[in-house]
Amino acid sequence: MAKELPSHAQVVVIGGGSVGCSTAYHLAKYGVKDVILLERKYLTSGTSWAAAGLMINLRGTIELAKMTRYGMDLYQELEKETEQPTGYVNTGSLLIATNEERRLEYERYLSICQTLDIEIRRIDREETKALWPLVNVEDVSYGYYMPNDAVVNPVDTVMSMSIGARKYGAKLYEETEVLDFDIQNGVVKGVRTDRGDIKCECVVLCTGMWSRDLARKLGVSVPLHATEHMHFTTQPIEGAYKGMPILRDQDGFLYFREEVGGLLVGAFELKAKPYGTMGMPKDWQFRELPDDMEHLEPLLHSALHRVPALETTEIRHFTTTAESFTPDNLYVMGEAPGLKKFYTAAGMNSSGILCGAGVGKKMAEWIASGYPTSGDIWELDIRRCFKWQMNRNYLRDRAVELPGTTWANHWPFRQFETARPVRKSALHDRLAAAGACFGQLAGWERANWFAPEGVEPKYEYSWNRQNWFEYGAAEHMAIREGVGMYDLSSMANFIFQGKDALSVLQKICGNDIDVPKGNVVYTQMLNERGGIEADLTVTRLEEDKFFIVTAGATAVRDFDYIQRHIPEGAHAFLVDMSSAYTMIGLMGPKSRDLLSKVSLADLSNEAFPYGTAQEIEVAYATPLAIRMSYVGELGWELYMPTDFALGVYDALVEAGKEFGLKHVGLHAVDSLRLERGFRHWPSDICPDDTPYEAGLGFGVKLDKGDFLGREALLKQKKEGLKRKLCIFTMEEPEPLIYHYEPIYRNGKLVSYITHAAYGHKLGCSIGMAYLENEDGITDEWILEGKYEIGWMGKPHPAKVHLKAPYDPKAERIRM
Repeated sequence: MAKELPSHAQVVVIGGGSVGCSTAYHLAKYGVKDVILLERKYLTSGTSWAAAGLMINLRGTIELAKMTRYGMDLYQELEKETEQPTGYVNTGSLLIATNEERRLEYERYLSICQTLDIEIRRIDREETKALWPLVNVEDVSYGYYMPNDAVVNPVDTVMSMSIGARKYGAKLYEETEVLDFDIQNGVVKGVRTDRGDIKCECVVLCTGMWSRDLARKLGVSVPLHATEHMHFTTQPIEGAYKGMPILRDQDGFLYFREEVGGLLVGAFELKAKPYGTMGMPKDWQFRELPDDMEHLEPLLHSALHRVPALETTEIRHFTTTAESFTPDNLYVMGEAPGLKKFYTAAGMNSSGILCGAGVGKKMAEWIASGYPTSGDIWELDIRRCFKWQMNRNYLRDRAVELPGTTWANHWPFRQFETARPVRKSALHDRLAAAGACFGQLAGWERANWFAPEGVEPKYEYSWNRQNWFEYGAAEHMAIREGVGMYDLSSMANFIFQGKDALSVLQKICGNDIDVPKGNVVYTQMLNERGGIEADLTVTRLEEDKFFIVTAGATAVRDFDYIQRHIPEGAHAFLVDMSSAYTMIGLMGPKSRDLLSKVSLADLSNEAFPYGTAQEIEVAYATPLAIRMSYVGELGWELYMPTDFALGVYDALVEAGKEFGLKHVGLHAVDSLRLERGFRHWPSDICPDDTPYEAGLGFGVKLDKGDFLGREALLKQKKEGLKRKLCIFTMEEPEPLIYHYEPIYRNGKLVSYITHAAYGHKLGCSIGMAYLENEDGITDEWILEGKYEIGWMGKPHPAKVHLKAPYDPKAERIRM
């Protein structure tokens, strides 16, 4: 390793584990000059040294799967570059189903894996036993074999990347602790270490369990918490053989891999032990924690059941250490909001070796190009993290649940159970009394569905129709045929004002924001590529004052995007008002009649047209009423200060008795918007999609003047589209599709579902997907194809729609 610490560098990578070494390697390989890596102790000494080295293709999202695939390819080639083996062995992996719900999950994988280009096949007990002679298959219905999974040696793999980083010009320094950062005018200018200061242009924080407290120094949210994590190795066992598949018994929360003729047995326990709430030890290096046999006993019992030979096999070594987990079990990556040139890549959730190569590649792209050029990764973006999530009580309590969710059944709509509630709307108790079953998003407790009287409002998860399915259908139809009310106080609300506010919005939005006072503009915020950075509405309250509504989950991201585009010295001020407002949606063909009972305002089309906003009297309050609809029916969104919310709610409920008013949950809102063809960011649209590709070209005003992405959109419009977002409905009522299901055109795999739900008005599942044709995509080409969607391992007939299958002319919202 290099010894003398330099006084400056272009990029400083902090952390010498899998992610840090990969980031340095990729930056240097991509030609970024003057990259240095600083490691507090020694390479791999944090958590990388204790990893199990499992390389599993199947991941929870498309981009995660691509990142993993890239890593598997790289680890096979690194030895040629570095002369340092990674220990890569193509073993394959074997999943076993021990109950019906788990079998259904794996049957779904049979289709999803086609989307992800992952080979998988169902095998019976006999073949399972043949592949894995030590396994007890008495309670196994089927095995699911993925032949292209693998194992690596974790330390050798990291060392190989570190050698590669140095080969391409990066310099690595061990025994160098970063103590603080030099920040000037919101830009990182350097780091302060125990061996001196280094000036730099960019910092990448890849410090695993230590990232939370280092980021806290800058007011940056990197919410993660360590838990104790264990595995053990055995002496050689007869029946274990080199190259045998990884065995995953997810109902037992266990995995097994061959190790020197014996087994390595690891666990993702259902109830984990948090570690390091007050911070991680500074002297940590290659540390093992005391074994807690009482905590491990249930897992050992499960392991003995699955592999009976363990009962007579000597355990060679127990390894108990700590690994960090994030509140949603996804990584924290990207440039920190409110701070320029400070990047993070942390919170790998016990998959640092698995994802290290892909994460490093994404980070190098992000730093070199300003965005991850190989594909957007919003699900991992640091801008999804809120500052309140740095609360150590919250992180400790959530950490208990996190390792187990990795191996638990990944049911649709599954909710985290720990560290709740965090945020409750002013209507929470009223909704609970009305039978709400709450889900959680961005900390908000949100009513997802309502149980009728006498029914407990609690999820009963399943891969078939869940217990709330019929209740959600009734809520859906109430808005289609009568009137429904939902609480969407979780939406993010910003006030943007100042004499330069309009010019900023005109620069970043595709639509024309220069509209008369009281008008509402639906628009996308765009990037230079014409891609969709956000999907929102802007209401002009005054000449220089705008009310912006966007999704609660993207509040930090969207706020930061606007803030970064305010020129220095501009008279424009952005304020997040989300916690100050309650939003009640009143929707359905009877919504005007109901609202008229509690308001003296003229709600006619002439006095209150669609796409406008007015401050009106409702009961004893004066909410801002916005006549917009995300459910495809006549209706109003009522925004009011939280202290007026209960009065408005009570008045609406009382008046609603005459009209059969029904409480509606957000599951129904999702199914309603899909029937009407409304897009959702990031499910259906993201920074890699343009408005024209997404069917949102009506929201682009090319003649309004210059704006971000205009040149790219002009070019795309001139050359024609090669991809287009379409809507698909299943022709059979039974299949329940959600996302990533493969789409076949004339028998050929061509795409996958971005997001789907059951359309109760249509009587079938409905979803969206992008179709592509390199020769140019036309309506004729789309419609002449025969389509099928994969579900539970088999193709099922589907119909493609160029427009919304429900109310394609948008007549009902203008009733």
